[in-house]
Amino acid sequence: MNNQKNIVITGATDGIGLAAAVSIARKGYRIGLVGRNPQKGAIAREKIISLTGNDQLDFFEADLSSIKNVKSLAEQIKTKYSSLDVLLNNAGGANRYKIITEEGLEKTFATNQMNYFVLTTELLGLLSETSGSRIVNVASNAHIGSTIDYSNINAEKEYSFWKAYCVSKLMNLMFTYRLASIQDKVSVNALHPGFVDTNIAGNEGNFIKKIVKFGSKIFARSVEDGADSSIYLSTSDEVEGVSGQYYFKCKPIKSSKISYDQNQWDQIWSICEDFKQKILNEK
Repeated sequence: MNNQKNIVITGATDGIGLAAAVSIARKGYRIGLVGRNPQKGAIAREKIISLTGNDQLDFFEADLSSIKNVKSLAEQIKTKYSSLDVLLNNAGGANRYKIITEEGLEKTFATNQMNYFVLTTELLGLLSETSGSRIVNVASNAHIGSTIDYSNINAEKEYSFWKAYCVSKLMNLMFTYRLASIQDKVSVNALHPGFVDTNIAGNEGNFIKKIVKFGSKIFARSVEDGADSSIYLSTSDEVEGVSGQYYFKCKPIKSSKISYDQNQWDQIWSICEDFKQKILNEK
C-alpha cells in the first residue's frame, strides 16, 4: 500500500513556494510544482532533488491569470493523481499598470483571487475523496484597511497596483472563510507569510521590486521564514481538522473586521462563480 501523500503547490519555482516545496519534499511528499516557466521548473526540480533526495516531483506549466488555463491545469492534476492530500495556493502577483487579460479580467484579480477560486473548486472533488485533506491559501496582512468596491472589480473606474493587491488578499480571506463554513471533508485555512523578498512583482520592472526590497530590509523575513506557516498548515498533525483560521508564524491570528462579513463572503463567491462560468462557457 502506498502511503505517500500528494501536494500541489502553485508558484513553486521560486520564493516562498520553492522554499515550502523543499521542506515538504524532505517529508517524503510527492509534489506537483506549478509554474509559468518550464526552464525555471526544471531548475527548481533539480534544486529540490539535490537538497532532499526526493525525486517524486511533477511539473505543471500554467498561466494562472487565465481561467481556461487554470481549468486545464486542474484536469491535468486529476489525470495525474488518484488522490490529493494538500492544495497550497501560493502563486500571486502585482502589476504596476492596469492589465486586462484576454478573458476580460484585471490581471491582479485574475491571478490572485480567480486562480485560487477556480483551481480550488475544480479540485474540491478529488480533495474531498482523500481523508484528512487540506487547502492552504497564502493571503497577507496587506488586506488590513482594505474594502471592496464591487463596481471596480476589474478596475473599471480606477487602478492602483497596491490597492488591487491588498483587495485581492482580502478576497482570499473571504473565500477561505466561506469555503471553510460550507466544507466539512476538507480543512481550509489561510496565512500571512510576512513581508518577504520574493518575485511577487514578476517582470513589472524596478519600481515595485524596489518597494518590495525596501520593505523586506525593514521587516527582514527570509523566504524560508515566510514559508513557515505554509509548511505547517500543509503538513503538521497539530492542525489536523482545524479549519477556517488565519495564521502567522504558525499561530492563529485575527484578520480585519470586514473579512468576517458573511454577506461579503457570499458576494465574492457569487462574483467568482459567475466569472468562472462565463469564461469557461465562451466558445
